[in-house]
Amino acid sequence: MSLQPASLHRFCLAGVLSIASAFTYAAPVNPWLANSPWPVSHQSPYAQAASPHVGPASNWRLGEPQYVETGRINITLAMSPQYGNGNRVYWGSNTGSVYKLAVINGALKRLASLDKPGSLLDNLATPTSGAYTMVDLENTFYTVRGTTLLAYRESMPGNMYSPIVLARQLELPASIADSDDALVGMNMLWDGSIAFATRDGSVGVANRDFTRVQGVKLEPGEQISNSIATDETGGIYVVSSKAMYRVQWNGSTLSRNTATGAWRAEYNAGDGLLGDGRLGLGSGSTPTLMGSGAQKFVVITDGARVANLVLFWRDGIPVDWQPVAAGKDRRIAGEIPVNFGNPDRQKTTSEQSVLVSGYGAVVVSNDYRNIDQLPDSSDIPLLDLPLLAQLRNGLIVLNSGRPLHQPWGVQKFVWDTTTRRLKSSWVRNDVSCPNAIPAMSEPSNRFYCVGAHLGSWTIESLDWSTGGNHFRKYVGVLPRWNSFYSATQLTGDGGIIYGTFNGAAYIPKRW
Repeated sequence: MSLQPASLHRFCLAGVLSIASAFTYAAPVNPWLANSPWPVSHQSPYAQAASPHVGPASNWRLGEPQYVETGRINITLAMSPQYGNGNRVYWGSNTGSVYKLAVINGALKRLASLDKPGSLLDNLATPTSGAYTMVDLENTFYTVRGTTLLAYRESMPGNMYSPIVLARQLELPASIADSDDALVGMNMLWDGSIAFATRDGSVGVANRDFTRVQGVKLEPGEQISNSIATDETGGIYVVSSKAMYRVQWNGSTLSRNTATGAWRAEYNAGDGLLGDGRLGLGSGSTPTLMGSGAQKFVVITDGARVANLVLFWRDGIPVDWQPVAAGKDRRIAGEIPVNFGNPDRQKTTSEQSVLVSGYGAVVVSNDYRNIDQLPDSSDIPLLDLPLLAQLRNGLIVLNSGRPLHQPWGVQKFVWDTTTRRLKSSWVRNDVSCPNAIPAMSEPSNRFYCVGAHLGSWTIESLDWSTGGNHFRKYVGVLPRWNSFYSATQLTGDGGIIYGTFNGAAYIPKRW
């Protein structure tokens, strides 16, 4: 198996494409991740979901959809390094197993699978536990179950058809996480260490051999329901149910001390209610990193009834900077309502992470309609409120592609580096991305999401700069095409792949 340095691959790609503007603020490559088009959730440690690879330019460039059953809930498919035969595998993790998929002679096939250790009922009320995964430069795949970090490899390294084996596991010590806690977020640091976060507010770092681990606690009572972002200076970015954090890693010590560069900034967390498709309290997004030089930010959507796009200064706050409004934390650089062009809008929900490229940020609507007409799970006995809320969420998302319930709206915002202000760039209220995490292609300058139209699941695409030049690829009407919170991923050769409720969907390039 060839393990080329990831940075060389991306440098050459950018040079061949000669589109300097698209790569001006591209996320730097972490050399410890697999040299592949999508090695980690949200594509890179910056969590931008912006790909350096070409995406489809029209629906005619996409072939017939394919489907492979893998088991329930498949959020991210992490792409391996390239094997000696030129192929790659997609590593996946669901509620009960890990598996490998690959495209063989044009067809998506499941090559191997292995059950995870422990009970299938572990942390059932924490649906994002195990949702975020990654594969490193040695083709080791990392996922979690409960409070245990899991590392998988092939029993015959370099053989894509090889069975999967559990290489090692790390149960978090009680000093970091209680037994009823759950690992949620995971990402790679630039020294090859693994950063992680738990539901009940622990942030930690482990080496890839699982022989050393340390952690710090966030403020009491705060919970985490999304993944984390990391940068090349050791910054670990975590959004809790109340505040945005930078936790600092210096290669040997993890710290929340402001003297090390760490910080905490509160945001509008909203009313603290779960349900209606919301998986956690406060923000519904993994923090996304934006920008370069003196204007670098962390981006989230908040928990307000009409959600805001919020930018935080990532490093030092400019000396002349004034709070954006009375009572707001001075670290907030920008805050603007996500109203999809309607200043009278009464509600906005976005459970998907913000898609970022350059100083542009796109948010999709998850405002599900007519959900009062769906069955209610509140009368199910012997279930606690968080579990009831997640069952309700699952029912809503399973129905989110139906015309009666689907949400509508995509909105792009841009940070103006001259005026240092956030503004709306374009809005499309005729495009629906019911539940999938969107993506974009920097060289193609296009936005993509798994959408829905006229009762069919689709691939929706827009021009990143203008919101125009829309195309739609119909995928299918069956529930098996439902993306169910998963990432819309570019395969690197012009195709698209995404997880579904019970499997994976692959739309190959046509030519």
